[in-house]
Amino acid sequence: FPGVHMILCKMKIFYATIFLPAAAAFVATSTPRRIPATFLQSSPFDEFLGNIFGKDEDKDKSRNKDSDIINDEEINISSFQQELTKRQQQQPQQELETDIDNAITDANKEEEEEEEFDGYMMRDAIYNKFGECFDVDFNKVDSYGFRSVYLNIMPFRLGGKRFRHETELDYLCHLQAVVEILQKYDQLDYVLAQLDETTKKPRAGTSPLIAVPLRLDLTEEQVNQIMG
Repeated sequence: FPGVHMILCKMKIFYATIFLPAAAAFVATSTPRRIPATFLQSSPFDEFLGNIFGKDEDKDKSRNKDSDIINDEEINISSFQQELTKRQQQQPQQELETDIDNAITDANKEEEEEEEFDGYMMRDAIYNKFGECFDVDFNKVDSYGFRSVYLNIMPFRLGGKRFRHETELDYLCHLQAVVEILQKYDQLDYVLAQLDETTKKPRAGTSPLIAVPLRLDLTEEQVNQIMG
């Protein structure tokens, strides 16, 4: 079949000369090209530019950091000044409150000291002055139309025959009652001062008996309240 053979020969020529080159060109254009690694490496010119602009960026970062530090310092100084002003304004008020607290504390201490004085301490004060635990009693005196009250240190000592209290406990209870009366009318310090300053001493061997009078500074109403 010469005709069929001729057709096959023409098809082979077409395939070799036209179809294969066209297919190769199409595959080449559709496939991504691989860029050699050497093209990705930086050049000396790139490094030069990087050094210049990189230093500028570092300087900008350093300047921003320094600016942040300065701003923080300004904030800290401003806060410190505000706190200092606030404390200076509060100081006079705090000093006033401190003075008031100190005055109240001193007053409380004085009250506590006065309250702490009791019958035992009165007994000790009498003993330290005269060397004996003498009895005491209130005595009313009328003179020229005026009535006064004295606390007499009587010449009757603890353990003596004429001592009116049966036991020392009775004596201490009596002194405690006397101290409470003196404290009530604010006479305790006045009486103790007279006791310390007097040069007299109770004497039982005389006629009349000698007592040591300690005067109370009272109003007429207070005298009546004590003596009844």
